[in-house]
Amino acid sequence: MNRKYPLRELMRACRDYVRATHRRVTFEYALMDGINDTPAHAQAVAQLLHGMLCHVNLIPLNPTSASAYRRTPAARVKQFENSLRAANIPTTLRVEKGIEIAAGCGQLRQQMSRRAAERQAA
Repeated sequence: MNRKYPLRELMRACRDYVRATHRRVTFEYALMDGINDTPAHAQAVAQLLHGMLCHVNLIPLNPTSASAYRRTPAARVKQFENSLRAANIPTTLRVEKGIEIAAGCGQLRQQMSRRAAERQAA
């Protein structure tokens, strides 16, 4: 994403939006095990958003067989959330539903795509 939309420019646009509208920006942050979920990542996010009228939705990645990315363990998710809150970044942890029956976000889409491909092949 940074190649197509440089982070510096994106953040400038977000700050300009807040100044112009006096409305907060919501950031969706999908946590992926070992990719973007370390304390250093949380600190970097907090520094990036420091002083901005914003809100962060933390989204633990839902496991799918089509993805090499894995879900961040619950303890690390909580640690990440606590780090952002300690830095005064308003944060919500996305409520997860349907994961145990493979009907969570991303999981259901994968099932539907697979079924459509099977119908086309038949």
